[in-house]
Amino acid sequence: MVENSKVDAAATNGKKMPSSNASSSHSEKGAEAKPPQKKLSNKELKMLKKKAKAAKRAARKAANQNGQQSSQGVKTASHIKKQMISAKIKDSNVRIPPMFGHLETREERISASPVIASIVHPSILSLTLKMSTYKVVGSTSRCVAMLDAFKDVIKSYKTPQGTSLQRNLTSHLSHQIEYLKTGRPLSISMGNAIRWLKQRISLVPIDMSDDDGKKMLLDEIDQFIKEKIVYSDRVIAEYASRHIQNNFKILTYAHSQVLAELFQYCAIEQEKHFEIFIIDSRPLFEGKKLAKELAQHQNIKCHYNLINSLSSVLEKSNIDFCFLGAHAMLSNGRLYSRVGTALVAMAAKKKNIPVLVCCESLKFSDKVQLDSVTLNELGDSDDLINTRPFNKVGFNLQQYLNKIEERKGHRNGSNNGGHNGNRNRSNDNEADVVDDGKDTILRNWKELRKLYILNILYDLTPPDYIQKVITELGALPPSSVPVILREYKSIS
Repeated sequence: MVENSKVDAAATNGKKMPSSNASSSHSEKGAEAKPPQKKLSNKELKMLKKKAKAAKRAARKAANQNGQQSSQGVKTASHIKKQMISAKIKDSNVRIPPMFGHLETREERISASPVIASIVHPSILSLTLKMSTYKVVGSTSRCVAMLDAFKDVIKSYKTPQGTSLQRNLTSHLSHQIEYLKTGRPLSISMGNAIRWLKQRISLVPIDMSDDDGKKMLLDEIDQFIKEKIVYSDRVIAEYASRHIQNNFKILTYAHSQVLAELFQYCAIEQEKHFEIFIIDSRPLFEGKKLAKELAQHQNIKCHYNLINSLSSVLEKSNIDFCFLGAHAMLSNGRLYSRVGTALVAMAAKKKNIPVLVCCESLKFSDKVQLDSVTLNELGDSDDLINTRPFNKVGFNLQQYLNKIEERKGHRNGSNNGGHNGNRNRSNDNEADVVDDGKDTILRNWKELRKLYILNILYDLTPPDYIQKVITELGALPPSSVPVILREYKSIS
């Protein structure tokens, strides 16, 4: 009924106003006819979508170049890592033996550093430079320096709008860590400290203000350094000092912070008199630092030897104990430390000398490694070539140089110029030329295509050559490393 009434009303209106009816009918037909004309084909729709995506990419790229990060283009740690990997440059001049070809070189790490340098804190930039140039050496020293740099990063951190400190600070630290890896790979202790710090950041209460949260994190970092490094080294020194008595002869290798504190503790606080034979090797010569620290104490008699004289030291000296530092202790009981440690441990074991390893639980790792080829760190090969072992002028050479100077002065006084004087001076200049060690035989070793020079920084010592591992949790055999790992995880 309603429809019929509407039809009748439309008919009557049509009779009264024919022009309006015609125009409305034309407009209705036009409205119904327009949508089929605007309908696009699938090909045209795809082209429009491609143009829209291209416009979005261009806008996102422009925003990133201007330093503006949109919600769709926030950089994550994985994104930064992919960028750094793609930016690495393979240098054809760097030649590595095929057996170690899977290891990353220093040049490859440095080539990726400019990718994220714009968002890195100045303290991280400074620490990365010091680590890459070996100004900061040692697992413990690098870990403490890293945590101090993280404190500066946290102090200057400001939470962006729309995010929280618990989530954004972790990603911000990830950028700093990725850049820190370009200097040198992270040590085991640094990795454990980073995991602890990220866990503590995630546990910051959501209702806590940013200033209070940053203050809490800074206090916890200071407490972590005291408990895991400072106090741990003190406890290890007290445990290990029981093995050092008066007139003992101790063998050690290179430099270790916990061993330096141990020897100083025995000499200063316990007033023990003993001898130390420090074995060292190139290219870093870390043992010089230990020798300089211990030579200041009257109770300690120091002997500094290179590693090529190890057999002579063990043969002529009655060594009582061999103390070694550690870069990491793996879960299968193997010692991962600076290259040369395995050689010293094996030589001492052959002479029936007990080998003791002093290591904090922070350096314990759940990794398993059977050789030093799978995972290692490559140093610069030129460090082995450019080292000058002889930088002191001998007595005979000094006498020869003095005679040349006297003869040169006499000739300059007798000859007042002329051709003969110039010839004599040229001959004297040729005689004054002395080999300063820079013109080495292997200076052009890269041109010898079949010659490889390998500079690895770490090696692996089997547990059979280690009698005891001394930690802040006690002295245990290497086979008990998994027990320490479980204990460390439960405490942390």
